[in-house]
Amino acid sequence: MTRRLSVKAARAVADAAELVKAPDWPDTRNWHAVSGGQVLVVIEPSYGGTSRTGRNGWNWRLADGARTRHQPEPTREKAAVAGLGAWMRWVTSKP
Repeated sequence: MTRRLSVKAARAVADAAELVKAPDWPDTRNWHAVSGGQVLVVIEPSYGGTSRTGRNGWNWRLADGARTRHQPEPTREKAAVAGLGAWMRWVTSKP
């Protein structure tokens, strides 16, 4: 989404977002935070931990933006919340 929204409109979009498996989930294990048919945030497994699978949490990135540096979140739900918060700050910021 390239247009800027009011805080009220952005909150409505974020509140309506759902966490769904990405179309390429069998290959990537990524999830998407989707609202109104639009992908807002991509949530992906973070590797580099010491668990049996090698995962150490979940990373998020804006679907329309570049990767940001942040610590992995412990669950994909928390990663979605953090990503949607960043999406709201991005979409409501002044150009």
